[in-house]
Amino acid sequence: MENCAFWNKDFDICEDIHKAKLHCRKFCKLCDLVDGNWADWSSWSSCDVTCGHGKHSRIRTCTNPAPAYKGLECNGTDTDFKPCTRPLCPVHGGWAEWSSWEPCPVTCDIGIQKRHRKCTNPSPLRHGNHCFGESMDVKLCKQKPCNELNGGWSAWSTWSTCSVSCGDGFKTRSRSCTNPEPGINGKHCVGDNMQVVTCNKEDCQLDSSVIFNAYSGAQYSPRSGQTMIFSETLWNEGVAYNNSTGIFTAPKVGTYIFYAQMCVPIGIYIYFDIMVESKVCATTYGYQSASGHCKSTQAIVKLMAGEKVFVKLNSKQQYYRNSPIRSSPYYRNFFSGKYSNP
Repeated sequence: MENCAFWNKDFDICEDIHKAKLHCRKFCKLCDLVDGNWADWSSWSSCDVTCGHGKHSRIRTCTNPAPAYKGLECNGTDTDFKPCTRPLCPVHGGWAEWSSWEPCPVTCDIGIQKRHRKCTNPSPLRHGNHCFGESMDVKLCKQKPCNELNGGWSAWSTWSTCSVSCGDGFKTRSRSCTNPEPGINGKHCVGDNMQVVTCNKEDCQLDSSVIFNAYSGAQYSPRSGQTMIFSETLWNEGVAYNNSTGIFTAPKVGTYIFYAQMCVPIGIYIYFDIMVESKVCATTYGYQSASGHCKSTQAIVKLMAGEKVFVKLNSKQQYYRNSPIRSSPYYRNFFSGKYSNP
């Protein structure tokens, strides 16, 4: 009974029993002292962050039993923690400082100056948000009125090519009063806006003419695909046509005009082409059932020096034993050409 307490219902006084146990026993409710003890820990909570580093927590209560009648409280903490880790957090972008203002872009009147900033403080990472707002800032800048501005020359252009390909010519260069342009009341540039100098190429030489006119007075029985030889020449200035091979060889670069005519007897088809090397540059076809027939064609071509031109029976031309190509004073087969210009 020495460690008991009592409750005096009449006087609402709590005292140690050894002071009044004989006098007040009838008013007392006797009990033992109860020291507190911890209940079990709760389960761990979820991690307290959704990204990065955080912690789990758990709690316990001093209720197993709870302290009573001046018993001792539980010793220790009622909360416990342990670390937890989530995926790295996104980094949201932040603006760096504004750059300095750019120079005013005009030398007179009103212009617009600019400055810039970048989303690098920090730069957004791992799907972080980009900076919100403008990356460029503008403001007006005012210069002196343009109508008082004097004009200035631009730099000279490069020299033009010589005006001639041979002999004496000239070339020019120019500049403009645009650096800056003069204002309404400003002064215009003083001086010439163009310079002219002479230029000299090597002496011009007259091109020697190239003209030929070849024909054949003989009758032929050629096979299809055969090169036609016009063995007689009325004219062969420049000696570019070979009347033993039927081939014209261009002596120089330029534009050439060629003509060709072939004649056949009654009831014979005629196919032939004007060829440049292996390429057809003109072709013709004809047939006459009632009388002799002549068919002609022409070609205008640009040739390089050394390229060869000739008349060739088309592969569609049939082979005849008895003179499919006709030649007489009334039926003239010919091949002619001339040099036109460079």
